[in-house]
Amino acid sequence: MVYANQTAIALTDSAITIIWKRREGSSAETALTAGETVSGNVLTINANKLTGVSSGLLTYIAYISYLDPDNGLTTNATADISFALVKTGENAKSAWISGAQVFKYDADGAVSPAQITLTANVQNAVLSKWQYKNASDAWQDYPTTGDNATITGTSLVVKPTHGIWVGDCATLRIVTNDENISDVISIYKVSDGAAGSTGEAGQPAPIAFLSNENIAFTAKSTGQARGDSVVCNVVAYTGTRKVTPTVGEITGMPTGMTVSKGDAADNEIPLTITVEANATLGGTAQQSGLLAVPVTSPVSTTLYINWSKINAGANGAAGTNAIVFSLYAPLGTVFTNGSGTLQLQTVAYDGAVPITSNATFTWAKYSGGTWQTISGATMDSLSVDGADVVGQASYRCRMIYKARNYQDVITLIDKTDNYQLDIDSTAGEIFKNATGETMLIARLWQNGAEVDALKSTTYSVTAPSSPAAGSFYYKITKSTPQTSLMRYSGTAWEDVTANAAYKHEKNYVWYRRDKNGEPMDNGAAFATGKVVFIDGDDVDGKTVFVCEAE
Repeated sequence: MVYANQTAIALTDSAITIIWKRREGSSAETALTAGETVSGNVLTINANKLTGVSSGLLTYIAYISYLDPDNGLTTNATADISFALVKTGENAKSAWISGAQVFKYDADGAVSPAQITLTANVQNAVLSKWQYKNASDAWQDYPTTGDNATITGTSLVVKPTHGIWVGDCATLRIVTNDENISDVISIYKVSDGAAGSTGEAGQPAPIAFLSNENIAFTAKSTGQARGDSVVCNVVAYTGTRKVTPTVGEITGMPTGMTVSKGDAADNEIPLTITVEANATLGGTAQQSGLLAVPVTSPVSTTLYINWSKINAGANGAAGTNAIVFSLYAPLGTVFTNGSGTLQLQTVAYDGAVPITSNATFTWAKYSGGTWQTISGATMDSLSVDGADVVGQASYRCRMIYKARNYQDVITLIDKTDNYQLDIDSTAGEIFKNATGETMLIARLWQNGAEVDALKSTTYSVTAPSSPAAGSFYYKITKSTPQTSLMRYSGTAWEDVTANAAYKHEKNYVWYRRDKNGEPMDNGAAFATGKVVFIDGDDVDGKTVFVCEAE
């Protein structure tokens, strides 16, 4: 869609000329080829043009010229859209068990809860069954009862009366079609002391355990770890009372793995196990080992974390289908005068086959620095009312398909709102090797004219020399994104960022989103002010900066 002076211009308007070009990868632009046709300035592609593109990336560029009939001036603009061919090999596999781990018995023998439901979470593998470890330390299939008619489902009901207990502990695991992909969990019975003889109370038994005994790290097919962190908590009880355990120094880490202890939260000690990117953890083949976690209080024992490194399969022509998921708006992304509705539609493919079943959807709107889930929006499309879009609004859809998450984001615009905010960067949008600095400037427009304009185009750590009275500049402090608006009084520079006489009319609040569109900084504001300073430390791979003017 093309707009001039806030007004949509039909693509068939004689004042518009559009020339389409194509570019494969980073090579030079070329003319369109067979299967790529233009009619009424609209490009139609009716063949798989990515086949044969060695780079897997194909970009179409539109060169747009518009002759304004009111002033006779020609405006030129460009727009482009890129398509990527994704080939995947065997995706990384993982499995983990989630659920509670403690049955609590009071002094009278009453138990709570009556049962625990465990859930098997399996990615790119197939769940085979649930098992338990018997008194001989051997794995056996979980007994089928009225509580569990089958042991091959993703949910398992565990009760204190089931024949799986060794003393007050039951150790369970899930088995998959890949012998290297599994997870183990232990469940415990904790009791308050039974009543003793007259004048003497029974002593509650202490216990300590891990929230996650089995952890796995994914690696490339070459055996180099992708780099990741997993948190495992040390939990302790004295009777039915949760207490903070005392944890000693963890041992058993291979080169490339570190373990750090955090401060207690909810009486649990978090252990963060981190694997460096490209570490082999002892060898390029799949690896495994044990981490010893000594506990000295409330009970003296050593707990063990089983770790493993799982190598992905190599990429190749026989890889699994690529899953493609995206959003589009069939009627466009622009509201006029805040009225009407626009439809957002998902499109998804499993290889070359459209996904029409076995997928679930959730929608969210970006507001106040976080994604707000839209209640009841669970279909493959979403209808948005123009009254819900103030200036612009971003919407996200997540699709769960074959136990994996896919998402895309689309932005809708209300062209007739009073204000429109753009972000300028003084040094472009790319940092190389995490090195670079730039100023991000929030520019506000109303009816085509800039409002609350910059006070100066000087951004500096030090003050300008020989200033005139009334001059401004934005002072940079490199340890923070915040800048200060400085004004020369005639004798000295003064910070007027909050001075009612000289400050900016609007308040500007900045947020960050990561490469997956998720809020950073726990959804809190990253910075405030019309102008902010960022460097490589503020960008993690790809970071989206969002500014809201109030």
